[in-house]
Amino acid sequence: MVKINRNDSCPCGSGKKYKKCCIGKLEELKVKQEEMKISNPLLTYEKIDKLSTDEITQKLAKMGIPFNKELFLKDIERFYSAEAISENWFEQYKVTAKGLEEDFPWLAAWVLWVRMAPLNKLSLEQMDDMIKSGYDNLDTNLLAACETWLQVWEAIKHRTNAVFQTLDYLNKQYEGCFFIRNICQDLENALYNAGLEDSTYFEKRITYCREFCALFPKESQLIIHNMRRAIGESFARLGKYEEAEVEFLKLVEDFPENPWGYVGWGDMYFFGPKKDYDKARQIFKKGLAIAKDKEEILALIERIEDIENM
Repeated sequence: MVKINRNDSCPCGSGKKYKKCCIGKLEELKVKQEEMKISNPLLTYEKIDKLSTDEITQKLAKMGIPFNKELFLKDIERFYSAEAISENWFEQYKVTAKGLEEDFPWLAAWVLWVRMAPLNKLSLEQMDDMIKSGYDNLDTNLLAACETWLQVWEAIKHRTNAVFQTLDYLNKQYEGCFFIRNICQDLENALYNAGLEDSTYFEKRITYCREFCALFPKESQLIIHNMRRAIGESFARLGKYEEAEVEFLKLVEDFPENPWGYVGWGDMYFFGPKKDYDKARQIFKKGLAIAKDKEEILALIERIEDIENM
């Protein structure tokens, strides 16, 4: 903001000097704004979290919300967010909260959810914060980012239902804060990069991708293919070539028109510690035989040419 000196022309356009025109009005406005900050402070999660559980439940009671822990824990199973629980309270009870205080039930439900729910039963608000934290840490603390996202994955698993074999249902629940398909795919990729730093994350990647495929078997073929390819790739990175062979053989059998299975399969003999360039070339040529678009063809041709020029 540009500072206005007392002898400058007043920004209101009157032609008068600032000291002869609006300086007093702006000072009054600043005073009123400061008074409003003191008399009507905005409610935040951090402020509510400073209160004891008894203080929170007592304040809810004064607003007309008779808090009951047993019912609250059932609500955690029914609803995906603290905000949804709060909205249910407003519908169920004659809540007296007005103005800024109307946010108190939501923030109270959020704080109480964190304090009372099991660790694998995260609210949408918690998951959103953790996902953002993971993205913030990707470049500075990749392993911590993966561990945070794996906690989110545990919460996602808790919400799954055998009736819903794709991510569509969960996406509807979470789309206001994050896209579940994005975080699931980003977690797979982050676990790969973490595995390059610490090989135990390749094991975690295998477990995660297998769980994903088991829980969401009707998810898009592209995502399922990538998850299964990641399993074979992780076995290869761990030096478990027999297990990797089994995964890739089944992958190209189940997805006969997707050449990227052959790319991943050949790469483990081309780029991996166990070099077998003849086998890699044979696998790449099988992939090239079914490749259709420019990117697929180019990726395979480049690999074949690199081997032949060695």
